[in-house]
Formats: sequence, C-alpha cells, structure tokens
Amino acid sequence: MNNTTSLSPTSNHHPTDLISVLLEVERPSSAELAPYSRAERYRRLRANTEAHRARLQHWIDRHNLSDEVLAVSPATGFNLLFVQCTPHAARELANAPGVVDVLSADQ
Repeated sequence: MNNTTSLSPTSNHHPTDLISVLLEVERPSSAELAPYSRAERYRRLRANTEAHRARLQHWIDRHNLSDEVLAVSPATGFNLLFVQCTPHAARELANAPGVVDVLSADQ
C-alpha cells in the first residue's frame, strides 16, 4: 500500500508537467532533543514532521494549490517531505510556514 497522500486525484496536470521536490521543514534544536533517549528523539522528530505535513496540506488547500500538488510523502523521523507538484507549486511551497528549503529531487 502506498502511504503517499494524493491531494488531487482529478488533477488536470499530466505527469510531464510535474516535478519532484524535497521540502526541508523546521525541526527541534539539538539542545531541545538532548535530554531524551534515542527512541524518544526519533518519536519527537517524526511527530514534528507529521505536524508540518498536516499544516502543509492545509496551507496547500488554503492557497488553491491542490490541483497542482499531486502527492506529499508520509512523514518520517527526518525533517524532509517529498512532494510531486507543478513547478509553480514548488515555487509557492517555499513560502509555506515551516518550510526551510525546496530542493529538486528529479536530478
């Protein structure tokens, strides 16, 4: 089963119009995580990325980009999310709250 969430199953964009990007999102500082065990740090990092993913999906909806974002990967313990979207949406995602950087994943 694919855990990637499709935000717009009826998108008008063709696969050739889409690109894959890697979003780096904010994460807790090392000092903030230092008191916790390795397992708890991983749990907190994953929860942080899951929260950013949920906020990002709402932001995409509010900014009328749902037709341009085909999928957002599930959250992991890393502060990274893979997104399949149009080039325009990729540029707009750089302005989403909590997004640190948008990098091309097509290379």
